[in-house]
Amino acid sequence: MIRADKNEYFPISVVLLDDYTGELVSGQTVYYDIRDADTDDPLSPPIDGTVPESVVEAGIYTIVEKIPTAGEYIIYTTCSGFVSNTEEIIINEENIYELTKQIRHYNISVEDVQRTNVISTASQTARNVPLNQTDYIITKIKLDTDPDWSGTVASGIVYAHYRTDTDLVPYKMGDDGL
Repeated sequence: MIRADKNEYFPISVVLLDDYTGELVSGQTVYYDIRDADTDDPLSPPIDGTVPESVVEAGIYTIVEKIPTAGEYIIYTTCSGFVSNTEEIIINEENIYELTKQIRHYNISVEDVQRTNVISTASQTARNVPLNQTDYIITKIKLDTDPDWSGTVASGIVYAHYRTDTDLVPYKMGDDGL
């Protein structure tokens, strides 16, 4: 099985072997056709054609292709006089590498917001938040390509919970306590 992201190039390789000699067979025309795995229908527009022979090794045929839509597909490869072959391919909706780049340490902002108000809110009272200690943490994630934090991909708040209002360190982080 092949797994790739949308519009990511992946290889299609075919090896033609002579059944009697076990040697690679050169000079053949190999065809490929990528179809929907559920319906076996051709794609629209179709992704098909011939697989050129490798310049490195005679009898090995390779091409790279890409699919613009997420889903499950089957690649059929055929050559007259040889057994046809199929390969399953899954195309991911999101590019895993791009998602990974977003969570690099320089794309994550963590802000410690302390309680500075003398009169506590209902949430601060329920969580026993001491004055001048962490009330909550704001986490923001930006795109790798964004130069600043004006637009974020994701953000969230995690609230600090203290056992007593004299503790200096929270014992857990979680919801707002209400």
